[in-house]
Amino acid sequence: MNCFIPENKLIDFFEHKGKDFLDAHRNTGKLALAPGKELYYELYQTAESPDYVAALTPPDTDAATARSTPHTRTPRGLLVLCHGYTETCSKYHELIYYFLNQGFHVLAYDQRGHGRSFREVDNPHKIHAQDFDADYVGDLDRIVQAVARRKFPSLPLFLYGHSMGGCVAARYIELHPEVFSRCILSSPMLGIKTGGVPNILALLLARFMKLIGQGKRYTLGQHDFLPDEVFEVSATTSHDRFERYNGLRKITPEFQLSGGDYSWLSTSLHAAARAVSRKETAKIKTPVLLFEAENDTYVPRARIKKFRKNLPGTQYHAWRGTKHEIYNSQDAVVKSYYREIFRFLET
Repeated sequence: MNCFIPENKLIDFFEHKGKDFLDAHRNTGKLALAPGKELYYELYQTAESPDYVAALTPPDTDAATARSTPHTRTPRGLLVLCHGYTETCSKYHELIYYFLNQGFHVLAYDQRGHGRSFREVDNPHKIHAQDFDADYVGDLDRIVQAVARRKFPSLPLFLYGHSMGGCVAARYIELHPEVFSRCILSSPMLGIKTGGVPNILALLLARFMKLIGQGKRYTLGQHDFLPDEVFEVSATTSHDRFERYNGLRKITPEFQLSGGDYSWLSTSLHAAARAVSRKETAKIKTPVLLFEAENDTYVPRARIKKFRKNLPGTQYHAWRGTKHEIYNSQDAVVKSYYREIFRFLET
């Protein structure tokens, strides 16, 4: 990619030139689900004007490369971005930037209980959900129908989901198999590592806690946000990519998500198990690109394997030396990561 941003220039780029570019191509909105319940979204439209290249050209791009980039383009489609657990869509500025450069519109939103969208519990640090499919998958469909379909009725739609967003995406293409042309699942939460406790026992505990009225209590080990996360124990392998969003979290109260409650754990474990089942994967008609991180401490490899077995046409790539956030890896991996994505979208 001619627009690639080296990790050692990433923070400065998105504080200045990259920020100006994204600001110029972004419209924000809120989708009302009910009184007091709104989903925040951002719609980025790829430009079709001569100033597009000037705004887009990343640092250290030589003049010949800049001149060779087309000044106008017809949108190739709309990417809908579904972020992960305790994240926000602002974590994905680099991904959004690359997709815009490749000629895609991007629709990103903060899932309920996250970022600038509404909270379902009083504690702004805590993630709560009653019903994974009705809440998260339903919200994705509401965003697709109210924004993507309404604004771009003739464009092909593509879906990207990371971690919890990957489980949302997987369930969506199972429940709505005709909507998206292609789907990218990056370290999808098709299971949850529960600290050595078998999933069935974790699920029974979570259901019991809900039964006795403790569903909104943090799960064991979870707590309010603490601004002390360090790179060495993070889910990334790029220090600069880690620091870019970590810095935003420290100064943005809406980004300071920390952990989930027993209600969230119960419905998420159930949804992840359904997502990999033979019955549900048999409904998928959308071509899928599945990425797995070699050193993922959040998603069980057995669940990734089961999903692939039940959906044999899945395109799959395992990334060596990576952690859960493959998209926040070091430069060599990130370049290959996006190369695989755009190759998949072109076929």
